[in-house]
Amino acid sequence: MSGPRTYESELLADTERIITAFVYKHPRKHSEARFQILEAAASRLAGFSLEAFQSVFGINAIAPADELLQVSSEIVDSLKNLRIHPALALSALSRESLDSNSRRTTGAYHTDFRLAIRLAQLASVKYRRGTRIIDPACGAGMLLVAATIEACGPDRRKVARWLAESVYAADLSPAALRGCLLSLAALTSDLDALVAMRARWFVGDSLMATQETWDAMAPRRFDLVIANPPWEKVKLTRHEFLRAQGEERHYGAETGAINQTAFARQRDGVFSYARSLVENYPMLGRGEPDLYIAFTELFEKLCKPGGTMAALVPGGLIRSQGTEAMRRHLWESSNQISISVIENRARFFSIDTRFKFLAVACTKAKSRDESRKPVTLRHEKGTQQGVEIIGNAVIGRKTLSNVRLDLSLPEVRSNDEWRIFHKMTGAGVAWMDASAGWNAEFCREVDMTREREVFRPKNDLTALPLVEGRMVQQHRFGAKGHVEGTGRRAIWEKFPLGHATVSPQFRIRLSDVPPPARVRAGRLRGGFCDIAGQTNERAMMAALIPPGVVCGNKVPTVLFPDDPSEERLLVWCAVMNSFAFDWMLRRVMTTTVNYFLLTGLPMPRIVKDGLPWRRIVAAARSLRALDGRGNSQAVFERASALRAEIDVAVATAYGLGFDDLKLMLEDFPLLDRGQPALPGEPQSTVTRDTFLAASARRFRINADPWTQRLQNARKLGAVAYVPSEFTLTGCPDEEERVYGQP
Repeated sequence: MSGPRTYESELLADTERIITAFVYKHPRKHSEARFQILEAAASRLAGFSLEAFQSVFGINAIAPADELLQVSSEIVDSLKNLRIHPALALSALSRESLDSNSRRTTGAYHTDFRLAIRLAQLASVKYRRGTRIIDPACGAGMLLVAATIEACGPDRRKVARWLAESVYAADLSPAALRGCLLSLAALTSDLDALVAMRARWFVGDSLMATQETWDAMAPRRFDLVIANPPWEKVKLTRHEFLRAQGEERHYGAETGAINQTAFARQRDGVFSYARSLVENYPMLGRGEPDLYIAFTELFEKLCKPGGTMAALVPGGLIRSQGTEAMRRHLWESSNQISISVIENRARFFSIDTRFKFLAVACTKAKSRDESRKPVTLRHEKGTQQGVEIIGNAVIGRKTLSNVRLDLSLPEVRSNDEWRIFHKMTGAGVAWMDASAGWNAEFCREVDMTREREVFRPKNDLTALPLVEGRMVQQHRFGAKGHVEGTGRRAIWEKFPLGHATVSPQFRIRLSDVPPPARVRAGRLRGGFCDIAGQTNERAMMAALIPPGVVCGNKVPTVLFPDDPSEERLLVWCAVMNSFAFDWMLRRVMTTTVNYFLLTGLPMPRIVKDGLPWRRIVAAARSLRALDGRGNSQAVFERASALRAEIDVAVATAYGLGFDDLKLMLEDFPLLDRGQPALPGEPQSTVTRDTFLAASARRFRINADPWTQRLQNARKLGAVAYVPSEFTLTGCPDEEERVYGQP
């Protein structure tokens, strides 16, 4: 599945057409023709002789210089009125083309010019004689161009000295380095400076380069390491192997015939490389190595004390379990840390627009004794010309270490949100606290890939229903049923509240269930859909799973051995589905909900058999019973009242106040899209009003404003707590949307 077209590609579309028309006049040398016409454009912009450039760098012209310069004048003219510096534009235009499979294989996603400018700003690049900067995964040089512009401005003399003395680059691809050279060349007419710069560059795998290689470049290491490293894991799946062979397929499709010899040979090569990475970069830990973690460790090694590291990396750096060692090292070794959380809605990359990534800038401490400043956490969004800040929080490191033992950073957008997160942690209780009773036993019962061959058709009633993520909604089991199709092309029917039905896509015999899960299949347990998103209408989907079914790996299940009662499970389910827990979860999750995330968040301090406990149990039990009583208006309104009662009880247990709850609800803008809005308002707020009315009564605040709004909404037929996908025609299932790392 291809991602959206980037804004940058739209901006440069007219220029691209000029280049394409020239390139296709040279059918056997497309790539060479492209480079030469862009080098001609660089010569026009900078004022150097194209023929001299070709001679110095050993380029055999494919056309007379006059012809190249004539066409390149059209390119330069097309760039004049664009919102992009011409040198940055040439970098974008000189990149190697990557199809979707190449992007997944290499993890390479080209740097948007707006992100390059922002990262250069965060790095505080300043021109100084003797400064050394490097991009160890430079590609076509977008970041080096942005850093040069930031450091030198329009001063051509500074630019020439800067390039001659300060700029270093490394990349696996000679073609990428050629693009990098021509992009930087657009900033100076001094060919001697370009020759001196190019002589220091490294062609090869930066992760496998020896220390001698780096010492030859910069014996005292670098003042600035700036990069957008690859974002992919080092692995090979059958799906990706077949796509690389040219097979059109989607995730979930049957594997079919595969060249096992070729697959094994390529897999062994990938495994060997992964093993070498782990040996060279200890912070990778176990499992499939993430390239960006290895590169981040390399950046730290290349950066000198007092120097700066600035990089674009996936959000996993601040929240994933596998990045703890790297995160802890950066926290300890850096004097200053600035982290910007950026969403792809401005179409920086050709991936899902809700994907989040980070712009990170760290100043390396000069000594162990140097004081460490608080972490600056920003939320930023893209505009047509750059990136702007939309949220800012300052997080003390000692406080963070108390709140998050693994130093994962919650994505709070303001100091008020950080205060709320801190408050909830202080008021909560850890899962591993034996006295609290939340000592959980998690299990993935059936692997949907590994056990696929033993699945039975859905009409085989001798086998147990196999539960998939789509079948689980908040407080509801059996919310959807399979109709036809497989994988992403499967069609599922939605069952409204009051009509829960077990209608699986597959069944499985108990004897085929892995032994650890067989006993669970006969017990009541909790379950949750592990596919989620921070920007979903609701992130957490948990329900009680009845005996007589088996859950697939996308529905992990939970039991509490110290207290196996139904009441414990009901309270757990109530907490998981509450606005308070959902809000907290959104601060730390990416695209899935796993045990690591859940147990890293506190449960509310609710004493078993106390009044809040009994109220939550009664409400959750009543809510569960409603899913078999039809979908009348009375059922809907009773369910919404019970949901609000649970939400208020959980929020109170977390120590939250009324103003805290109002701020929290701003994090759920997709609620009630299918409900009728009040006159003059763009969208219904019936769920928000229901919750706030109940909260105001609990805190003895005048509830009339929200009660009145709620009454008016009900007159229009609006019902609270109904997922929009169950009311909106054509509203996609959120778990079927594309989330996650590229």
